[in-house]
Amino acid sequence: MRSLFILLLVINLSYLVWGVAFSEKNNTPVIVQQPQGMQTLILLSERPDETVASVNIQSLEEAPKISKPNAKVGKKLSPSITSAKTCYSLGPILDEKNSIKLEQKLKQNGFEPKHKSITDKEPKSYWVYFPAEKTLQDAKAVENQLKIANADDYFIIRKGKYTNAISLGLYNGYSRAKIRVGRLKKLGFSPKIQTRYKEVTRHWLDFQETDQKRLKTSIWEKVQKDDNPLQKLARPCAVSAPKKTSSSSK
Repeated sequence: MRSLFILLLVINLSYLVWGVAFSEKNNTPVIVQQPQGMQTLILLSERPDETVASVNIQSLEEAPKISKPNAKVGKKLSPSITSAKTCYSLGPILDEKNSIKLEQKLKQNGFEPKHKSITDKEPKSYWVYFPAEKTLQDAKAVENQLKIANADDYFIIRKGKYTNAISLGLYNGYSRAKIRVGRLKKLGFSPKIQTRYKEVTRHWLDFQETDQKRLKTSIWEKVQKDDNPLQKLARPCAVSAPKKTSSSSK
C-alpha cells in the first residue's frame, strides 16, 4: 500500500510539471510586423496633452456650420396684408342721363362702377268701372240707373277691348278709387277696380370701397330731387372664379 501511494504521488507531480511547462509555451507573445509605408497607430492616451488638445480643437473647427435662416426668404413667405373691401349699390337713379354723369364722377374719384338697369312694372292708375254689357242697349239701361241715383262722372265705352263697359273714373291713388267704390255701393251698385301698370326703368351703380378709399356723400346726395333720394345699399361682393390652367402633355 505504501509503495502504491508513493507511485501515485510521483505520477501527479510529473503531470503538474508538464502542465505548467505547456502553458508557458502557448502564452509566448506573437510579434506582428507593421506593414511598410504605414504609420504606427498611437492611442490618444499615449499622446502628449498638447497633441490631444490640438486634435479636439481641429474637430471643433471642422464641425459643420449651421446656416442662419435667410431673412429675404422669410419676407417672401410672410402673408401680404390686404385692406378689407365692402361692396355697395348706389341708386335708384330714374334718369339715365343722371346715372351716366354720376358714373363719370365715381371714375374721376378712383372707383370702378358698374352700371346696371332694372325694369319693373308698378301701378300707374286705378280704374273704377262696370264690366261690359252684351249690347249697347244694356249699357244704356245701366246708365239710366246711374242717372236716377244722381251719380256723376260716368260714360259708356263705345270702342276697343271694353266696348259697352261703363267707366266710373280713373284715379292715381288706390285709396281715392276705394272711396269712389264705397259711394256707389251705397247707391246699390257693385263697381270693380282695375289696376293699370307702367314700366319703370331704374339705374344702379355697383362699386367697392376699402379702408383707404371711401365714397364721399357729397358726390351723390344731390344728383336727384329730395322726393326721390338716392340710397347707398350694401350688397354681397362677387366672388371671382378661379382661372383655368391648361396642362400640356409632354
